[in-house]
Amino acid sequence: MMSARIVPWFSRAVLLAALVVLGLISRKFVGDPVGSATASGITLSTPLGITNMRASFGAFPLGCALFVLVCLVTSSLRKTGLVFVMLVIGTALAVRVLGIVLDGTLAESLRLVVAETVLLCLSFAAYFGEQFATGNSAIRRA
Repeated sequence: MMSARIVPWFSRAVLLAALVVLGLISRKFVGDPVGSATASGITLSTPLGITNMRASFGAFPLGCALFVLVCLVTSSLRKTGLVFVMLVIGTALAVRVLGIVLDGTLAESLRLVVAETVLLCLSFAAYFGEQFATGNSAIRRA
């Protein structure tokens, strides 16, 4: 089990990893929506399509990254940030697995499935480490 002194730093590292991932996704779709869409086999044929790609695939991850940043720098929100990351990444992973089953895209999706699974597992570990560390400190205070 992780030491109670290590847990906050591990949680911060997980939140930082999620922040970087979400930020890179956002940067990719805000900065080069056409190239990013093309890399996934999506064609953007109108200026509105390009704007919508920026706003959906770029803005939503950016908003999520900003929320994770707030949770990263605010100690009292660290567990909230971990739950948020678990929900966002867990949902993305579940929908990706559904897509793999329905669309037969396992080979193309495997790298992202592994990355999302690792981040989800690290988030769970950090959250439960926080729960355990909080529980132990409450017991010591009693």
